[in-house]
Amino acid sequence: MSTPGDPTQFTRESAERIANVVRAAELAVPVSRALTFDRIDPQRKVFRVCTFTGAWSIGSEKTVTFRNVTSTPNTVSAVNLFFPISAAPPSAANCAVAKDGGQWYLVDVPFVEATAVFVSQTQSVTYVTGTSAGTTIAGVETRNYVTDVAISASLNTSSCTITVGKTLTTAAASFVTGTASAVFASGTATASVIAGTYTAAYIKAWR
Repeated sequence: MSTPGDPTQFTRESAERIANVVRAAELAVPVSRALTFDRIDPQRKVFRVCTFTGAWSIGSEKTVTFRNVTSTPNTVSAVNLFFPISAAPPSAANCAVAKDGGQWYLVDVPFVEATAVFVSQTQSVTYVTGTSAGTTIAGVETRNYVTDVAISASLNTSSCTITVGKTLTTAAASFVTGTASAVFASGTATASVIAGTYTAAYIKAWR
């Protein structure tokens, strides 16, 4: 007999009897494959439900806390590869993480449906970026004026008289009869504005 702490030893006869029992168990129906003995780690878990706080962008790492685990350690560091969580949740949010190799990854978060108005079409418009004050013409009047005067004279030898003639050359011109104050655009720019919209539902992490 072995003493406590010594390795267990089997005689040849005992080993043969154990081997016969194992062979019989392997050949019995419905066993379809040989018996194997694997080491089972009771702490080994690859999927956990957790909570987290704060925004969590894609590619970043965050510490999450296991649900229903009060003993420490009860946190792990997980990487977000799929969900762009740009806004922090109002309180600790639920999530699910899974372990691949030696790294934990975020695999799910709660989703809700929300309704929003989306832009379906835009157009370009020109708008005034600055103004200046000025004066505009409020009234116009057309007048004629003399541009040239031609004087001519002729002598009548029979009656011994002289006749003097005058020819005027005129032109028309427009004159301002009144003015008013006005505001003028001193600069403009072009912008794209909404020309059409539609309403649809979309999925988000939470309200």
